[in-house]
Amino acid sequence: MRRQGRKRELIVAAVACLAALVAVNLPPPVQSAARHLIRETALRPFLELNGAIATARDRAFGFDAARQRLDSLVLPAIARHRLVHENRELRSLLELADRHRHAAVGTTVIRLGRRGSESVFHLDVGLASGVTPFAAVITEDGLLGQVQEVFGDYSVGYYWSHPDFRVAAMTPDARAHGIVEAARGTLREQDRLIIRGTAFLSELDPEDELVTSGRGGTFPAGIRVGSIEGPAEASAGWSRSYYVVPAVHPGLVAHALAYTESGAAAVATNSHRPDGEGEAR
Repeated sequence: MRRQGRKRELIVAAVACLAALVAVNLPPPVQSAARHLIRETALRPFLELNGAIATARDRAFGFDAARQRLDSLVLPAIARHRLVHENRELRSLLELADRHRHAAVGTTVIRLGRRGSESVFHLDVGLASGVTPFAAVITEDGLLGQVQEVFGDYSVGYYWSHPDFRVAAMTPDARAHGIVEAARGTLREQDRLIIRGTAFLSELDPEDELVTSGRGGTFPAGIRVGSIEGPAEASAGWSRSYYVVPAVHPGLVAHALAYTESGAAAVATNSHRPDGEGEAR
């Protein structure tokens, strides 16, 4: 009996290894379809349970924090109403077009918690809510990540810590531009960002802020990315690189905003303005 049990276990292990080897070598579209099929069948109950737990935790522990945020926004909202009116009058006098307004939808961020998927998250909104691939995902502190795959009622995205993540960034005064990507640490808690390609003469100081520049038409301009930590490297007198402290720590996020189709269209329109810069207000 023991021999038969061991033989059965060896057969199962061999089949699993063979299936994994085949899956790794499948074309990306086939892999995506297979992942979607598994999520919709075998993993569906577990994902729904995980999402329900995350939503319940967010509602239970986030109520007081949400109330404090709401109270803190009352006075700025009252002051903003007057500023909006004055801005509209000034733009009318200067014959300037109205700024584009970006649309977004609130969503619960579900961390998968699986080994090898630490930089991947699920959102409980999808095509039905107007979310599109490559849409930005943000929090009140700044940029969290980007949507990659969208389905009917959920989406899959990457945190900024994913190796494939890229975003065009600049300083708020636009004196330095570059491309921000993930810089993996020895431990996942040590993950940070790095900005590459900044002009050699545009030296940045620690704690200088970085925001999205709007170039490329994927991310709206003005979203906080992080702050400069220190120099990383210089490239033969042509450019500099700097380590960046991220504005958002993924492990602390339970709720976020995902840009919707109308917001993405506004970003694309803004990216083709004559000055090459989009605006996010």
